Amino acid sequence: MQYNDILVFLDDGESNDSRIETAISLARAHDAHLVGVSYNIDVPRHIASLIPGFSTEKQREASKIIAQNLADDFIKAAKEAGVSAEATVMKCRESTAPAKLAAYARNFDISVMRQVSENTDQSNFERAVSEEVLFSSGRPVLYIPYIGSQSVTPKKALIAWDGSRAATRAIHDAMPLLKKVDNVVLLTVDSDPAQVKKKTRRANAMLDHLKRHGIASEVQFASSQNLDVATTVLNSLVDTGSDLLIMGGYGSSKLREYILGGVTKTIFSNMTTPVCMSN
Repeated sequence: MQYNDILVFLDDGESNDSRIETAISLARAHDAHLVGVSYNIDVPRHIASLIPGFSTEKQREASKIIAQNLADDFIKAAKEAGVSAEATVMKCRESTAPAKLAAYARNFDISVMRQVSENTDQSNFERAVSEEVLFSSGRPVLYIPYIGSQSVTPKKALIAWDGSRAATRAIHDAMPLLKKVDNVVLLTVDSDPAQVKKKTRRANAMLDHLKRHGIASEVQFASSQNLDVATTVLNSLVDTGSDLLIMGGYGSSKLREYILGGVTKTIFSNMTTPVCMSN
């Protein structure tokens, strides 16, 4: 089991170099074909006309040049690494960009995306793109933090396991990653002591399943106590020395998740290691 074709999103953000480096490393490990995608964002003329002194043509030319430079730099890096690769410049309007990338991502085994840079002019757009690929592509997404240390080749993976459909999907979508790491920890979190026995039994069943796939793992139980589940998971990443987190994505509707928050939203905001998610 391996990834045969991988998509990596290209932009001019802080994590772009790490994203490319990780994607190249992943492609090399699986002898996969790698495709980089950059956006050439077009501004509609009716919007441009509302901004005094705004030049539609200059904006379009600048966007085209930036997108092509990103694609060219990616191809150069992949060529130097000896990885089969190609680049696509996706021309679209900002409003249609997330859905267009998500639809394209359906043609790949996994997409390598970026964590959103909070409190920036582009944060809303970045969030829309990152979430849409997770929600709508039907494929797993490997998110790379925009700051902090990243391990290009993870050595230890932490699986946030709650027995849900999303968590199960994430484990199976991440099998090619799990087969490449040295250690795997299956983490169950529950603030109710009465649930420990039941959840540990279910975790042990998944442990046996992973073993049959040639993946040695161990179960660890954590009580969230006065902490939320996401914080407990993030703390466990540090405690176990893991450099890759695997977890299910949103378990409820987008609207409810937006209103109530949740584990996924917190992880998106605070990730310090690459995170592989499936929905």
